[in-house]
Amino acid sequence: MNEERMKILQMIENGNITAEEGAKLLTAVEEKGESTQTQEEKKKYGIKNFLGDAVDKIKNNDFDLSFGEYVEFNDETVLSQEDFHDADISISNGSLSLNTWEEDYVKAAYHVKVYQVNTEEAARERFHDDIQLSITNSVFRLVSPSKKVKLNAELFLPKKKYEFIKSQLTNGSLKMNRLESDHYQLKTSNGLIEVSEGSGQTCKVQTGNGSIKIQNGKFEQCEADTINGTVTLSGEYGKTDVSTVSGSITVNHDGSRAHTGFYKTTTGGINISLPTEKMVGGVLRTKFGNLQCELDNYKILKDKKEVVSKMLEFEAYEQFEDAYHIEAETKTGSVTIQPPVQLK
Repeated sequence: MNEERMKILQMIENGNITAEEGAKLLTAVEEKGESTQTQEEKKKYGIKNFLGDAVDKIKNNDFDLSFGEYVEFNDETVLSQEDFHDADISISNGSLSLNTWEEDYVKAAYHVKVYQVNTEEAARERFHDDIQLSITNSVFRLVSPSKKVKLNAELFLPKKKYEFIKSQLTNGSLKMNRLESDHYQLKTSNGLIEVSEGSGQTCKVQTGNGSIKIQNGKFEQCEADTINGTVTLSGEYGKTDVSTVSGSITVNHDGSRAHTGFYKTTTGGINISLPTEKMVGGVLRTKFGNLQCELDNYKILKDKKEVVSKMLEFEAYEQFEDAYHIEAETKTGSVTIQPPVQLK
């Protein structure tokens, strides 16, 4: 089973299958391990077919490794001053760094690799024919659709509050620093995602293979999902919904904004530091790990300690009026709940 899992994670990392396909494969492998002998044989056939399809994708795929020689260069583009409130960025092959600055115009700096060309002149011509960079109808757009052009882009946007920031990458990391927007949607199939000092109403972050780290965030709702990687959140969040298949989850709440938290992983641990001045109620679950509630004088409502199934339902800090509800579940790891920083 471990060999099958490694094959699946490697296919995600190489970009040969999507994150969604990888999730289905990992779920199928997990179900196979927990089923009876008869069910196991049935599921093997399904997994074999699914893996066969993925192998066919690898054979027919013309991603980075099969592109051969390339020409690389640096380039820079400046867009004339024009107001916009949304950003829509799509890069099929490459990474993105998104920043704000004090200027009132957009600057894009690139490191580019163009495959299957012989000269820098041909590479630059291919790149400029491929890339789309514009501001139209109050929307800033950067689109690099070809996998044969690897674009590592660093963008500098005017410092202000935006309405919607959307970024989708296929094969590369995504980093965002000090942006303020009502809504964020950040996704990559293969690569880490890091957000530093972002703020807004909603933030949805997803990667198929890579870690997610959001530092000093301020969001009413934050969703973070990965298949293979850790998830780390710190800051002020109202509702957090975090999941990973292979990796740990760590959430450190600042202040008293938080009211709901849902956390789920298969092979990692979960460590949550609670918000301040909140009545706390929750349910913790694990199959093979430990449940540790490090709160003083918490009330146990249910405590289940079977060999392959543990569950703890509890309440704490009943002196506070506002409530925080938590549900945390892992199969092979432990769950640890820590008091707010000021109460430690």
